[in-house]
Amino acid sequence: MPKKSTHFGYGALLLIAFILTIVALFTPGWRSYKGSGAPDLGLVTRYCGDGNRQVNEFDCRAWHKSQLPFEKATLGLVVMALIFEFFSICCFFGLFSSRAQLGVPALSTTFLAFVCMLIAIIVYGVRMQYKIAYLQSTTFELLANVYLGYSYWLAVIAAIFLFFATGVTSGFLKKQGETHLH
Repeated sequence: MPKKSTHFGYGALLLIAFILTIVALFTPGWRSYKGSGAPDLGLVTRYCGDGNRQVNEFDCRAWHKSQLPFEKATLGLVVMALIFEFFSICCFFGLFSSRAQLGVPALSTTFLAFVCMLIAIIVYGVRMQYKIAYLQSTTFELLANVYLGYSYWLAVIAAIFLFFATGVTSGFLKKQGETHLH
């Protein structure tokens, strides 16, 4: 059984990564437009802006429905990462048992969650600039200045926490091999 401080450190890293992943998935800031009141478009949700930079709801909805394959792949990878994170949290609670040998499943699921998040942020970060993203506001201003928004960066931070959680989990394997039942 791992030391309590290592065990709780793993749980804290996992919980923070899980919360950040959920927030990144369900907030509309993956693709943001520059300027006050400009729209933000996410993987699941969207914010069509307000004031002079508000986009017609029909256009905003149509843009969101016509997601390209890289956006769908990113969505799928983030959802898969959430599922792996959930199983990692289950392994975390199972590690409290002295009989359970959950070091390998904890390492595997945490590592797979990290890989899914890493691929998702790389794919979205590289491919986002290739999607033509001009939107016309209700005042006929053409919105074109796009950047990676806050949700994307939350996903990057979640991936960093998953990376560290994977490192902590690899320590469980060393400790697990040292205990013998003779």
